[in-house]
Parts: sequence; structure tokens; C-alpha cells
Amino acid sequence: MTDKEDMTPDYLDPEMRRTDLAWTDWPAIETFLRDELICRVGVHDTPYPYVTAQSFTFTGDAFLIHSSRFGKLAAAIRADPHVTIEVDRPVALLKAPKGQNTSLEYYSVIARCVATVREHTDEIRAHQYVALDKFRPEKDYTPIEDGAASQIVAYRCEIRSLSAKKRILADGQYSPPGQPRAPYLRYAFPAGASLSSLPEDAFDPHRFANR
Repeated sequence: MTDKEDMTPDYLDPEMRRTDLAWTDWPAIETFLRDELICRVGVHDTPYPYVTAQSFTFTGDAFLIHSSRFGKLAAAIRADPHVTIEVDRPVALLKAPKGQNTSLEYYSVIARCVATVREHTDEIRAHQYVALDKFRPEKDYTPIEDGAASQIVAYRCEIRSLSAKKRILADGQYSPPGQPRAPYLRYAFPAGASLSSLPEDAFDPHRFANR
């Protein structure tokens, strides 16, 4: 077994109808999840599922998110802790002469999770410090105040199953198996919002020293 295989978590599900789109390179998936900023969280609700965008921190075995303790997301998760989390990044618009060959390059991850709700102030504060390591690794901030912690509820969404897919022309992912290779023209999107796109001074631990 290779080192790469050793690092792959048991929850990664490689099975997919479009096997040519399956993304199974775990180090690349992990880097993607640690770099992205926004996920979509889907929860049970009646009569429709409820989906909301949230900032998140990926820990390796869970997603850390939080919300107002008085809102719809909190009520839904208290009622049913099963959540689905989706993270994606569009890369380029693809065009070819045939209409059906209009497509996108992209990365996408879907995780099926069970959320543990944290409502006590001390638990929320500890949760938020771990979550902040993604956004403020320089640790230049003052402690989280009780008043702020008392307004939110934190969720540790433990991953039970995760699948990932991508379509990148450079990796040979042009057309479904058995179909002719489409003559795509590729129009790349500007670099999206991600941690790696920020300048170094965004993580300067001394930014507030003279304020």
C-alpha cells in the first residue's frame, strides 16, 4: 500500500455513475477543502429541504460551522442532525459547436454528515478557536467574548460519507466514455475566492500593533 492510499479516509466513496468524473486523489481533495471558504448546508425541513451557505473549517474528519442559535438552521439541526454539505469551484466555461457540448470545468465535493450541536458558551468558544485557525492562523485576535458566544450555536458535522468529482480538460476529461472528443474552447474564470488567493499581509500577526 502506498503512502497516498494510507492517507485516504475510509469515508471517501469512489463509486460514481460517471466513473470518468470520479475524483479520488485524496491529498488534492483535502487541499481543496482546506482552501475553500463557502459551503452549502442542506438540512431536513417541511415541506422543502432547507439549504444555506455557510463559512466552514474542514478538520479532516468533520466540517465546523456555526449559525445564530435562534434561526431556521439551528431549529432544523436540533430536530434532525443529518446534514449534507456541498463545496464546489467552477474553473472554466467550455463551448463547442454542438449545444450539448456546452459545459464547465469544475471541482465538487458532497459530504453526508451527522451534526453534534454545541450550545454551551465554553464549548462554542473552544469550537470557534479551532475554526478560526483556518481564517486567522496568525492568532492576532483578542478572546471571544461571552456575549458573542451566547448568540450562536456551533456544529461539528462528522463525515459519514464523502464523494468528489471533477472535470478538468488537462486531465483528459473531455467527453463521456464512448463519445467523440468534443472540440472545446475553454474560457477560464478569474481566480475565485479562496484562502490561497489572499495576499501575505492578510495573515500578518502584527497588523493591529499600532492601532
